[in-house]
Amino acid sequence: METVLPYVQAVALISLSSLCIYLIVALSGLRRDLAEFVQRSKPVLDNLAFITERLKSTAQRIDDHVDIVKSSLMSLKNVADNVLMLEERVQQKIEEPILQVASILGAIVSSVASLFERIRSRS
Repeated sequence: METVLPYVQAVALISLSSLCIYLIVALSGLRRDLAEFVQRSKPVLDNLAFITERLKSTAQRIDDHVDIVKSSLMSLKNVADNVLMLEERVQQKIEEPILQVASILGAIVSSVASLFERIRSRS
């Protein structure tokens, strides 16, 4: 058994050395692949950063336009409120005198109609 042990140790040492050499070769290939991946992904990441900046800029412009539309709608609402207030004031000031004139004209027409009825009934 003691004679086999050095042979087994030698085989184990050779196997371990072979495994280390294989791992070195495999890792260097992986390193090349990783470097190639980094080189190819850099333009994609640059484009992604550019697109992100453009989207931010577009979103900011949209926000600005929404603010403009909101302020325009508020101005339009204020104008509409002012028109309604003016209409109410005009109606309050003019409505009563117009109703009085209408009732006076109605009374005059009724009186004239009554007068003509009496004149007709006498003739």
